[in-house]
Amino acid sequence: MAGRNEQATITADLGSQNVEFVSSDTNGEAVLQALDIGSQPMLLDVTFNAQVASGELVIEVLSGEQANVAFTLVASAEGSSQRGIVMSNDVGDLQYRVKSTNARNGSYRISYQPPPTPTFTPTPSPTLTATPSETPVPPTVEVTATP
Repeated sequence: MAGRNEQATITADLGSQNVEFVSSDTNGEAVLQALDIGSQPMLLDVTFNAQVASGELVIEVLSGEQANVAFTLVASAEGSSQRGIVMSNDVGDLQYRVKSTNARNGSYRISYQPPPTPTFTPTPSPTLTATPSETPVPPTVEVTATP
């Protein structure tokens, strides 16, 4: 990337990285990037935003030690955004690949935080309500026998 300007705020809990560039051309080849977040694998809720004035910029966000593609973001002049839960690699890096072809005046932003903690909402138990029976019940008759 020519004219690359990078700013980052990185902590183990949350952070962001902004990258701006004048031009980028990887001839469509993916260039691996890593954002050093921690020292061990962790789940992350990540958001990628990207914009490019002209050309093509594609970002593939990777997940886990196997570096499987979790989601792909294609930048546009209007700006594009994608969010997902990914696992950092075995040394705590958030990995992604950047592909570009004649990309001019572009930028991308990565922000991350721990994924939301699920909250438990108990399901209410059904309540039993007595309803009158529609079947008539015959009256009880007492019979006494005399010897």
